[in-house]
Amino acid sequence: MVIKELYLDKDVISTLEAEAKRQNRSLKNYLEHLAIEQAKKLETPSKEYGDMMDGMLKRLENGEVEFSGLEEVMARNGL
Repeated sequence: MVIKELYLDKDVISTLEAEAKRQNRSLKNYLEHLAIEQAKKLETPSKEYGDMMDGMLKRLENGEVEFSGLEEVMARNGL
């Protein structure tokens, strides 16, 4: 997909250009990088996350997970 026109505030563009330069990227490359990173965050959970959750569910089924009450958690964290 090609985005032909993108209108941003001059201050926003300046900030993005400065960060692109800091990362030794062109502005276009930096914007592509940001879009890809954001898209990855919106994707379905990663295989690693799925494996971790499967392990947690198995531990839960085996009674290997301990839960704390809200009061205990708050006390532990000084709340």
